[in-house]
Amino acid sequence: MEIKGKVLSVSHGVADVCIIREGKACGNCSACPKKTGVQDTVQVVAGKGIRVGQEVILRSNKDWFAQNWIMSAVAAFVLGMIVTEAILKVISINIHHTNIDIVGGVILTGVFFCLLWLKKPRYLFRIETKEEEKARYE
Repeated sequence: MEIKGKVLSVSHGVADVCIIREGKACGNCSACPKKTGVQDTVQVVAGKGIRVGQEVILRSNKDWFAQNWIMSAVAAFVLGMIVTEAILKVISINIHHTNIDIVGGVILTGVFFCLLWLKKPRYLFRIETKEEEKARYE
């Protein structure tokens, strides 16, 4: 996801960015909080070289596992079942119950969700300047 914005303020490593709407007629972002309300500004982590008034591009700060959490949870469940089955084979316990495999899958899925919650980003977007975007496409 890509959103265009303009930096309104920078303080203590956090930047307030006003979202520029493509369909607006004025295009002047300096008065956006007065016109459209607080819902059009977001807080993001300010990197080096970010200045007030600079146009930036906001990209999603989520990683692949957070964006595709359903598929990741299913993969963690299946992997938990496989690991449980492998442990039972290595220990050479002649117990084969489907319930034990399901418990192993549920435990690994729970661990996955705990790790996903702990690694959750504090801010939903990250700043990418126009210069970084041009350099990436060249």
